[in-house]
Amino acid sequence: MTPPISKDWWIAAALTSAALPTAFAQNAPTPRAGVVSAITASAPTTSANQKTVVVGDNVVPGETLRTGPDGQLHVLFLDQSAVTLGADSELVIDTFNYDPASRQGQIRLRLNQGLLRVVGGHISKTTATEIATPQGKVEIRGGISIVNVSGNTTSATFLFGQQMRATSNDGNTQTITRPGFGSTLGSQGVSTPSRTQPQQLTSLLQQLETRPSGGNQGNPNPSPAPAGQLISTGTTPGGANNPGSTLANDRLKSVVDNSVGSNPSQTLRNLLSVGQLNNAS
Repeated sequence: MTPPISKDWWIAAALTSAALPTAFAQNAPTPRAGVVSAITASAPTTSANQKTVVVGDNVVPGETLRTGPDGQLHVLFLDQSAVTLGADSELVIDTFNYDPASRQGQIRLRLNQGLLRVVGGHISKTTATEIATPQGKVEIRGGISIVNVSGNTTSATFLFGQQMRATSNDGNTQTITRPGFGSTLGSQGVSTPSRTQPQQLTSLLQQLETRPSGGNQGNPNPSPAPAGQLISTGTTPGGANNPGSTLANDRLKSVVDNSVGSNPSQTLRNLLSVGQLNNAS
């Protein structure tokens, strides 16, 4: 399952995952949970020992990751699960074990503060990924959820997949299966599931997107394809004179949806129909 989220995170994740088997086989026998696959260059992330984290660094069970005021971090786990950590956040990798042969294992994380997006991999298809917070825990089965710890409240929104379950410290539980719905955990226990407001969801997603340094937001209108032979996806060979008649539409820059480049989370918002939630029942 390739989740409809920010494409730059997933390009980095795909490149990193291709090298995982060799990289981890050559390292010392210390158990590894995953690898840092993307990070905000202008805002370093530190681990528990105050080491600055860089792309390609291993993440191990028991490690604590912290981001600064402008920091963002993406970690790809060995089972293809992934987490994105927002600014001013602290995440502990409490437990990670995984058997590649059976694709079984367990992931337990602890979000002490801040914003976290979790995308389930092989493990979460059969065993829920657990995120403990000061107010309780959130369990995610085979999907995507956002968890936010702010002040004395944990809020969690289910975005995609099988289900999300929120359990307060007093043991009360709510199970959510409708995308775009969530619950809060706090002094009053766990709330009844309700739809997350479109503006709030959009704000959370934007906080998890990469922000190019120097204020450069990228070019929403890329230059035309260079002259020369182009790869054809049809039965007719491509050519520079008339590429439009021989190439599939998704290979032509003139018909590529540039809104994805300027707003990477638009696909996810479309999936959840957040622009129409005010009229939904």
